[in-house]
Amino acid sequence: RAEFALGPGGFVRGWPSKGGLYVLDRVFGVELEYLGLDRFNNTPRPSISDPDASAEEEEMHCNKMRQLGAIWHKSEAHYRNYKIAPELYDMDIKYAGWPAGGGVWMLLTSETYARLKGTAIIHNALNMEERCKAIEKLGGRFYENPRDCPFLDLP
Repeated sequence: RAEFALGPGGFVRGWPSKGGLYVLDRVFGVELEYLGLDRFNNTPRPSISDPDASAEEEEMHCNKMRQLGAIWHKSEAHYRNYKIAPELYDMDIKYAGWPAGGGVWMLLTSETYARLKGTAIIHNALNMEERCKAIEKLGGRFYENPRDCPFLDLP
């Protein structure tokens, strides 16, 4: 599920029942905590010894990833192609924050805008509330009802 390589951050994968895979790149402590994953050790994909329990657990994991703006890829090959030449896919960068009081903060931006505005400050947040404040500071939008946010693929 979670792997750490050169960094910064790590990446998280999930395999939903509909096929393909969800991926979150550049994942840091706040997101890992939100997903219930270890911040210092790789987290392997769950065992398939109990397929029903594993499938249900994996679907819940994917749903949490979707709350953070995970990108769905139709196959591992599609994901590898995206990593080799992301400019061909013209993907925006999504930052989601889930405040304790409900709702969701969302910032959708291009890589160019992210660099100009310094969105890296979002990764300095120590908890989800600080992450929400950073997203707000950078011009993010608050959605009282998360389902109203058109940039999240919520279940």
